[in-house]
Amino acid sequence: MVLGISGLPNAQRYLARSGPDPLDERICQGLDSAAALVVDGVVVAAAAEERFSGVKGTGALPVNAIDYVLREAGVSRDDVDAIAHGFDYDGFRRVFARQQDYFAEVLSGRTVIDALTEAGWRDVERRFRPVTHHVAHAASAYLPSGFGSALCVVSDGMGETEALSVYRARDGRLDKVHSQPISDSLGLLYSICTRFLGFQFNSDEYKVMGLAAYGDPARNRSVFDKLVSFDPESGGVRVNWPRGSLADAELGYPHARAFLAEGAGFTPRVPDGQVHPEEADFAAALQAKLTGVLADLVAHWMEKTGERDLCLAGGTFLNCKSNQILCDLPGVDRVFVQPAAGDDGSALGAALHVAGSYAGSVPFNPYTGPSYAADEVGAELERRADELGLAWRQVGLTEEYFALAAEDIAADRVIAWFHDRMEWGPRALGNRSILALPKGDRIKERINGLIKFREPFRPFAPAVFDADCATLFETPAKDPVRYMLCTARVREEHRESVAGIVHADGTARIQLVRRDLNEKFWTLLSEVKQRTGVGCVVNTSFNVKGQPLIMAPGTALDTFTATSLSRLYIEGFVVWKKSQSS
Repeated sequence: MVLGISGLPNAQRYLARSGPDPLDERICQGLDSAAALVVDGVVVAAAAEERFSGVKGTGALPVNAIDYVLREAGVSRDDVDAIAHGFDYDGFRRVFARQQDYFAEVLSGRTVIDALTEAGWRDVERRFRPVTHHVAHAASAYLPSGFGSALCVVSDGMGETEALSVYRARDGRLDKVHSQPISDSLGLLYSICTRFLGFQFNSDEYKVMGLAAYGDPARNRSVFDKLVSFDPESGGVRVNWPRGSLADAELGYPHARAFLAEGAGFTPRVPDGQVHPEEADFAAALQAKLTGVLADLVAHWMEKTGERDLCLAGGTFLNCKSNQILCDLPGVDRVFVQPAAGDDGSALGAALHVAGSYAGSVPFNPYTGPSYAADEVGAELERRADELGLAWRQVGLTEEYFALAAEDIAADRVIAWFHDRMEWGPRALGNRSILALPKGDRIKERINGLIKFREPFRPFAPAVFDADCATLFETPAKDPVRYMLCTARVREEHRESVAGIVHADGTARIQLVRRDLNEKFWTLLSEVKQRTGVGCVVNTSFNVKGQPLIMAPGTALDTFTATSLSRLYIEGFVVWKKSQSS
């Protein structure tokens, strides 16, 4: 019985002492804390701490997530055989000889041991098992993949002293064949560019990915060609920052940003939610360079090792545009990206690595979070509906229930859909989702402006009925499309019928919905297809800007009340506002 945890509980507090700019408040290690429990090789439960605390991306000790995973398994703290942590800085103490106070307060494994002890755990030190960060990432992708052998690539901002590593994985073992240091970090490059464009470091990289679709990479191609290159001799990527560029990280890497401004020939304006050509062109060139060097690196190591299957982990591989190109590479048969590819996923990887086996079914089940019984939902409605101005009716999980939801979608109403266990990772996969008609009237504008309260250039993802996927999209049909981690081109002849999910570059970040993974969501999509002729819906996360994905019924009611959503479908209950008709 292995508990896996991620995060460094003192990191954000230590950074806050320097009074950073709000855009720099996440320039630290150990964010996105989470907990996962593996019992006899089976993933019993996993969840990020942000879903419980409401603090998006928190790196605090995941006390609530830990309590949840133990409760889900029906075990106590003392029943846990090992506590696996997704960092092992103690093996690199000498690297931080000039930062001893920082090491002792933030990086040392002792900080986690002490935090758990303070939280009431006993005998922590004997059970504590630190796992090198990239090994935790690699295990999180390879062990649940179902592949006997594979090439496993890990890329993120940094982990201990490395930023990209390549493993040959076989028979449950991970053998490292390549590693490169933080100075050559692709994740750090992307985050610095995110900050250069005026977005928050270690938070808003996905906005830059979305913005890139509106730009022309040619304008800034030379900037990134000089800065980043693939070395076919070593099989590594080189990021050629001028000396001193990576200094003063807590100030938002000002020297690196000044270098980018000089090369690009402009200083970005404060983001206002609109698409401006200079910023979009810069983002497009960044995205093109990232994708290009990753493709070169993966192709090199696939050929060198002779592997045909590919596993990807680390925050870099939340970039679904790059993942699309990697899935399409010649010689790549299968690809697996674990749904929580970022640092939350290192909790799962650390647990699986220490457990030494994975006994789950394939495909990986991403629904590992809390669920709520109809009785609990009913009690919450009884208690709070009147004060919130809500009306409701319990229909049960009947044919009528799915038909009502499908009719709402077909009638161009935007609904919230809340069922079963919460998703693992950042993407809503049909259990905590906002759903809408892809060809609805001004659907992007309505959801971005009146419901999500976010930038109007942000795209929406489609959830697609498995039988309709190949009809609507040009997709390699590899596993990342199950978890909304890969884009695909929308077929020209169908773009009008699903216009609300087509991004500026003609692609969409799809979720393929299969009955064996999510029968309720699959049933809803089949009902939608009967009414609209297309088994596809807009699927975006049930939350608003700055809020983590919703976990519990009470938060669902509050968020539904505060937005322009038409209906909430939650565990057999239909909820609407009294100001609306039933």
